[in-house]
Parts: sequence; C-alpha cells; structure tokens
Amino acid sequence: METQVRNTGLFLRMAEAEAIANHLLDPVLRGSIVLAPEGMGKSVLAEAVLGRLEGIVTPYRVHSSPVLASIPYGALTPFMERALAEDLGSPLMVLRNIRRYFRARAESGHPQALLVVDDAHHLDESSSHVLVQLVMSGEVRLLVLARSRSENIQELLSLARDGLLSRVDLEPLSPGAVHRFCAEELGGPVLRASSAVLAQVSGGNPLYVKALLAAARKRGDLLQRNGSWYLRSLPGVLEPTVQDLAKRLLAGRSAQERTVLEAVALSGSLSRSSLAAIAGPAAVQSLLDEGYLATAMDTPDQLRMAQRLHSDAIRSLVPPMRSIEIRSQLAGGTSDERLVQDPRQVAWALDSGGTPPDSVLLQAARAANADGDAELALRLALAVRPGPMAVRARVEAASSELALGNLSEARAGLEGVVKSAPDQETLDLAVLVTAQLAACSDLSAERLRALAEDWAARDAQLSGTGPDASRTAWLAAGRSVLALWARAADGNLLTPGESAVTTMELLEEETGLAPASASAARHELRALGYALVCEVETAAGNISEALRAAGQAQRELHQEPMAHSRVRGSVLVRHGFALLHGGHFEKLGTLITSELGAAPHHLLRMGGSMGVLEGALEIHQGRFREGLRRLRPAIEALRAGDPERLLPYALAVSGYTAVVVEDTSPAIRFAGELRSLGYAGPPSLKLTSQAFAAAALAPQGSEDAPPPQVREFAEQARSLGQYAAEKDILELALAVGDLKQARRLVDLAERFEGGEAEALHAYAAAVAADNPERMVLAADEAVRRRKYLLAVECIGHAIRYYGAHNNLRRQRALIQQLRRRRDELAGVTVSYLSPSVHQVRLTKREHEIVELLLEGAGTKDIAAKFTLSQRTVEGHVYRIYVKLGISKRTELEVVYRALEAEPKAHASL
Repeated sequence: METQVRNTGLFLRMAEAEAIANHLLDPVLRGSIVLAPEGMGKSVLAEAVLGRLEGIVTPYRVHSSPVLASIPYGALTPFMERALAEDLGSPLMVLRNIRRYFRARAESGHPQALLVVDDAHHLDESSSHVLVQLVMSGEVRLLVLARSRSENIQELLSLARDGLLSRVDLEPLSPGAVHRFCAEELGGPVLRASSAVLAQVSGGNPLYVKALLAAARKRGDLLQRNGSWYLRSLPGVLEPTVQDLAKRLLAGRSAQERTVLEAVALSGSLSRSSLAAIAGPAAVQSLLDEGYLATAMDTPDQLRMAQRLHSDAIRSLVPPMRSIEIRSQLAGGTSDERLVQDPRQVAWALDSGGTPPDSVLLQAARAANADGDAELALRLALAVRPGPMAVRARVEAASSELALGNLSEARAGLEGVVKSAPDQETLDLAVLVTAQLAACSDLSAERLRALAEDWAARDAQLSGTGPDASRTAWLAAGRSVLALWARAADGNLLTPGESAVTTMELLEEETGLAPASASAARHELRALGYALVCEVETAAGNISEALRAAGQAQRELHQEPMAHSRVRGSVLVRHGFALLHGGHFEKLGTLITSELGAAPHHLLRMGGSMGVLEGALEIHQGRFREGLRRLRPAIEALRAGDPERLLPYALAVSGYTAVVVEDTSPAIRFAGELRSLGYAGPPSLKLTSQAFAAAALAPQGSEDAPPPQVREFAEQARSLGQYAAEKDILELALAVGDLKQARRLVDLAERFEGGEAEALHAYAAAVAADNPERMVLAADEAVRRRKYLLAVECIGHAIRYYGAHNNLRRQRALIQQLRRRRDELAGVTVSYLSPSVHQVRLTKREHEIVELLLEGAGTKDIAAKFTLSQRTVEGHVYRIYVKLGISKRTELEVVYRALEAEPKAHASL
C-alpha cells in the first residue's frame, strides 16, 4: 500500500476530494479512478472522500500488493466467505459469492457499498475483471487508487473511457501549495524561497516534502529561529521512507534498467546514446515509457531522472566501486573529455579517481557558481593544477568563497591578481569579483576607485601596442561603472561625480562596439553597471529610466546563462526596489515569483533578500500582517548570510510593523537590534531603516507627539539626494501623526515618477488642504494604486474632519463606507491608522469595553470591573458607537468585527 501522509496536507486536496465525492454520488457514474505516482496523497484523498460520504455509503477496503498479485482473486478473498476451494476455478462462482456478500449487507440495511481499491496497480487480472463486472451491474460503487502508469489497470481504465468511471489525475503540488504544506507541518512562518527549494527537490510530491522536512530538521539544515523557519542548506541525508522507495524501484528492474537508473542518478543527466551503449535502447525506452526518465528541457537528447529525489536516493545507494565501474563503462576507456561535462559529472569523475582537464574543471566551477552551488564550485576550482588556467581558477575560487561569506579567504585569493592578470579576460573577471568583495566593506567607495586605477594600469600593460576601439570603449564603460558604484556607496548623490546618465550612455555605446562573443565577465559587469544605474535613478525618482536600465541588466544576464548567482541577486534586488518605489506592485510580485523558479542553491543564497522584497511589497500596500509574516523568516535567513546587506532595513521595518499591528512575536524587539548590528546597509536604505526604527521605538499613544527623529531623517535624505528614501520616510512621518510634513511630501511626490507617488501626492495634498472631499477622492486614487492603508488613512482623516466639525451624519456615512469597502481595501482597516486620526480608532480601553458588551455585560457591570462610574462607561459606549457609525447595540458585533484589522491568519501562512 502507498505510504501515507496522514492528517497533514489534507487541506491541499480539498477540491479534488469534493469533486470525487460528487462523482461517487452521480447516478450516471459508477465511481472514480484516481491516478498518481507513489506518495502523491491518494490514500489521504480517499480518507477525505470517505469523510464526506460518511453515512451515505458503506466503505469496503480492497488491499492489493505484489504478493497478492500472484494469487488469483487474492485481493478479493475477504468478500468470499462461503466460497469453496473448487469455486476459485470458476470466475462465475467467484462473482456470485462476492455478489452474495454485498447483497446480504444491503438487505440488512447497510448503505450502498463503496469498494476502495488501494494500490490497484498490483491487482491480479482475475480480480480486476470481477471488479469491472460488479461496477457494470451497478451493485457497488468503486473508488480506485493506482499509480499513473500500470498495465494491470487497463480494464478498469476502459470503464473511465466509456464514461462509467470518472478519471482524476492527481497533479504535483504547486510551489504555493508546497509552501502552505510546509507552514502547516512546521507550525510557523516559512521562507518562501526555502519552500520553493523543497518544491523543486520533491517534485511537488507530498510524501517527499514531508520526508525532506524530517531529514532537514534532523540534520540541522532546516532551522527555526524566533518562531520562523528557513532552509540553510539542501538536506544531505534522506529519510528511510524515500530510500525504501528507491530500493523498491531498483529491486523491480532488470540489470540493464538498474544500470541506466544508477548512471543517470550519479551523473545528473546523460545522452540517450551513451545510456543505450551501456544498457541497450530497450532499457532506456522502458524507463522513459514508465515515466522514470525525462528529457532535459534545454537539451532534448540528454535524459535525467523525472523525479529529482529518486536521483538523490539512488545515488546514496550506489557503492563506490559500482560507481567507478559505471563511469568506466560510460567513458569507454577513453579520456574524461568524452562525456558532456556538467558540475555533477565532473565531481563524479573526481570521486572516481579521474583527472578531468583543467579547462573542464574551470568550466564546471563556473557553472556551479552560476547555479549558486559555491561549495561544489570551490572544490572544482581548487582541483585545477598549476599552469595557464591557475590564475583564473583562483578568481573562480575567490568568487565561491565570497558567496560562502568567507571574506578573508576571498580577499587572500584575489591578492595581487588584478595587477598581475595574465590576460584581459582573466583581468575582467578579477575586477568583477574584487569589486563585489569591496562592496562588502564600509570603505567600499575608496576601494572601488583604487580598483578602477589598477584595472586601467594592468589593461594598458596587456594591450601592448594599444587596445582596439572595442577594448577602449569597454574600459571606459567599466571604469564608469566602478565610479558610479563608488558614488552610490558614498550615499551623497548631490555631490559632483559620475552620473547615471553618463554610465548608461557609455554602456550602450560599448555594447554596440563589442564583439559578438563577449566574455562572461563582460556581460556580468555590464549587468551590474545597468543595475547601479537603476539604483541611482530610483533614488532620484526617475523610475522609467531605472526600469529601462533594469531591463538592460536582465538582457545581459539572459545573454550569459553562466552569470554568477551573486550578480543575478544584485540585479534582482535593485530591479525589485525600482518596481517597489514606482508602485508597480503587480510586476514586482511577478518578478519574485519567477525568481522562485531559480536553481535551489541560488534560492538558498538569495532567499532572505527575496523575502525582504516580498515583505516590503506587502507593507507598501498596507498589508502589515502579511508583510510581517514574510519578513520574519527572511530576517533569520539574513542573519546567516546577507549578500545585499538588507538586514538593517528588514529589522527596522518589521519592528515598526510589529508595533502597529500589536504583534507579540520576537519581531517587536527587532528595531532595537539596529545599533548593535555592526553595519547599516546600503546608503539608499540606511536612513529609511533608521527612521522606521525611531518610529518603532517612540511612544505610541494618541497624546504623544510624533517622534522628531523621523522628520530629521527625511531632511537628511533630502540633503543627500536620496529622494526615494525621503518619500518613504515622509509617508512614515504622516503615518505617525506628523501632518506638518504633508506639504513637503506634495512637492516631492509631484516630481517623483510612478503610481505610488501619485497616490501619495493626492493624499498629502488633501491633508495639507484639510479638505475632506479631496481626502475621499484621494482614497479612491490610493485604492487604484493598491495603497490600501493610505486609502484608509484618507477616509480616516475625512472622518476626523467631520467629527471635529460636528457633522455626525457625514462622519457616520464614511465609517459605513469603510465597512462596505473592506474587501476592496484588502482587509486593511482603521486599526492601523496613525495617532493623528485617533478619533476613528478605538482605544485599548474601548476595545476592552466592546469585548465585554459582546459577552453580554451591561454598563453597570463594566463600571464595576474597571472601577469607573456608570456615567463614564456610558460616555465610552457613546464614543464607541460614534466611531463605529452605529446607533444600536444589535449592530455592534457585525460592525466591530468588520472594522478590525486584516484577519489574523494562522502564523504559519
């Protein structure tokens, strides 16, 4: 029987369970057949179906197995109570005995029989034939659970083709479903990048996801910190459940098929011709037909395991000598260059005692770095022998050390390489990695400027008689990139220096002159250059130019599939913040989702940074609780590795958000960690982080003055030309009640591009004018731009205005409008409003009074509980009714629940 995932993940198959239950009750149909590979949750689904049909049908279990498959009618013997031995020789007598069994139970008052056939792919032919006869007679209903590809269920499948049975093919869980499964299983927020890794490795198989979670927790690869979960490395050891599946898979195969499976598992992928040469084409075709092998997407001739976890499990079962034997057969006694080499194959060659050429080792190391597998890349790069490729291997190894966070080792590996590079391609690569290393330092600006000088000097030495026009243009563009990088690192964009416009022009000019086959380092430096232009233009509010530069950066990466994972991560973060500040929230969500399909090691390295973008996306729209759920695991991942230095920003924003939503998780303390962190993050985010931390640590009462530090940080951002930071800080200033900053926000938003700035402009202008009608119109603009909290703030300010002017009718109408528009406002309500509109928010004491009123307490009871006069409590109740826009106690519960914050979803989601 299929190994089951009991009581977990059931919610993921609710739609299928509902559909199958309806099929079993359909008078036209006689049942349903569910097809899926092992571990996909067929048995769990059957339990859910039976739960829905409890009391309507009487379930009877039919258990088939490989042992019973060799016995005629073996699976049906429990239903042949009165059968004699000689009856088994007659199919008709067997059918009569089974009919007698079910008729007797029907006559005794049992509901209609439902036969649940588990592991139907193990049914013997005779049992399958009897089941078909029973179904066709209409005496029983049938729920068949079987693997997708099996010859033993063809007769049952014919009933589905004839319309007597419905057919349900269970699909693998989507990445989103795997994320929900992980959160449910672990009971806390999970980093989406981590669940995306598990989705890829498991192939969406619930049993495999569960096994991976168990193995990762046991080894410490899956960590829980402050109630949140993240994966720090791929699970290295598989649970016995998965290894048992691999053993059964191998045990049921011929020697030739076993060789094919072992070879593909060990190598990652192999050409069909290579596999046919060692095991014969029939074995290869058989495994393809049964779905155990699949073609690689980019190279159709290459075959891989259809289920990645099968590959890992089989590889763990192959003894070393057997591995060497298979590799020897594949190589055919020739050199290691014969096989198509990828990182895993080259590592396999090293494990088998082979000596791959240095060129193969270097190429494989670069491919591993591109996938984000820095540990494998380091191993391959260090295997390069002294010789012509040794210097480039040093640089590749340093890049791996940098990705692993080993900065001192990376610095040692790069020592003197730029000044002594043997050729221009190695020089460019060394400059790229040295610049990335410099960016990790607080002294990055001066180091980048010195690097530009060293680059030019060494290039002049290597050019001999003089560089060609293409090289001259490239050096000019590259030095401009480093100069712009240094200026961005300084943080002051108003001082004279390299402009984003100049760098963009030089890069585009150089691209037109470059040779068709530019080096990988050239593509990567261009991509970083365009990403830096994107960063600087975003800071200035020129969102259209920023996004144009981000598009160019992405094109460079598409042209160089071997681009280092770290470069792709830098481009992603800058592109993401440009979309965020421009208010392109839907596009940012799409960008993040597409990035979740990247290689697992890349997701492990960049998962924390991606989680920050996810959290910021939700918080910019006002969905604070969801944003906090995304930020909490991201913060824990960034503590382990922070390639883009986003941890200070994430701590400050989550700390403020936790205060606003009154979250009791450890996030409430995050803002206080900023001072002891040791680094402040990118200059474009430094002041924003400090402002959010100041807001989080300030008193939160409605009578307290807004924290002056927030305004001061906005002024500092303006003095540095960091207008994107100023925009966010001014929005924060208004949110904490400093309405005097509205006029400055109007001026800034007027020349800042993007939908978010337009919504902020309408909001700030209405607040500055103290015009309630403009506030209501600004709310509509905010909703259109998906700034939901801003929309609630606008309506809240209008309610405040009408309350101050004693226009209770209009005030009540707007409160009721808030209630009606709850879904349109994405669940964001008045509980998040700033102290400046405290007339709309219920105070803590008023919340307590409402809860008592809902429990049935009277004003006298409440007065006694709080040691207040009854008249004081009646005054509180009156103000509560005004704030909620109601006039009767019978309306209290519905309106109060509707005006609470966005639903407090389970912390794990």
